[in-house]
Amino acid sequence: MSVELENMFGFELLYKAFSDQIHKKEDVLIVFVHWYFIKNGFKCLGIGDSKTIDPAEIGSELLPDEWNNKPNYTLRYVREGKLYILVGIKSEAILLLNLLRIEDHSVSNVQFPLETVKELKGPLNRILPNYETILKTLKKDLVEPVYLGTGHEVSTQTSDTSDRPQRSDDDDDPLRVGPPHRPAGDTIPGLPRMSPFGIGRDDLNPFGTGQGGMIFNPFSGPRPRPAYPGLGVPGRLPLASIPPGARYDPFGPPDIAAYSRLGPDPDHMPPPGYDDMFM
Repeated sequence: MSVELENMFGFELLYKAFSDQIHKKEDVLIVFVHWYFIKNGFKCLGIGDSKTIDPAEIGSELLPDEWNNKPNYTLRYVREGKLYILVGIKSEAILLLNLLRIEDHSVSNVQFPLETVKELKGPLNRILPNYETILKTLKKDLVEPVYLGTGHEVSTQTSDTSDRPQRSDDDDDPLRVGPPHRPAGDTIPGLPRMSPFGIGRDDLNPFGTGQGGMIFNPFSGPRPRPAYPGLGVPGRLPLASIPPGARYDPFGPPDIAAYSRLGPDPDHMPPPGYDDMFM
């Protein structure tokens, strides 16, 4: 998998073959990465992100037509029967490269500043003075993590679902929050067992108790009490006005009378003449 740093055979021939199509610094980096791939036994299948290999595709050592006609680069490579997709994205003054192996979704990424490229034409040591550093980065951080299978695996919508835990139909609700739905008749801790054939029977009795009944008695059973008198305009807010755990900012003066510890109403001494209608 390695390329001797002093052995740059083939780069100048490849670069000269596409010199008329190179118009920007990111093009230079893509040509260099392509040469490195070809040097290591990869074959280019063309552009695009197709994740299948057509039997008619045999690969080439040349870059495909229109390889740099779009803002981003997407090149398909094959090595030892496995498909790889190289994606290059320019972000401000950086070229981001991602290499994905389709077989196991192993992926790696590197980035190169565009200032790495000094010129668009000329010999390699003038175009890329630090090409040796670039070669080491390509080998260690881009190719080997994916080729050796040590890259980070990412899941996609088309990935195999055999490894996922099996869920029942009643539990298959991606929007559900909380415990799964229980069918009628299941025993729920703290609640009596309900017969599926008795649903609605108690509603026929207006004065029924328990789960049925048509008349609601607000004073029956334990009722939660507020932890504080509450704030609002005027006085305290009604119960259940603020959902549990919600962030709440008071929007009015407090119910002073409820806070006995605060002492008397500061307005308990009215000003002189407050009841004179002509003032």
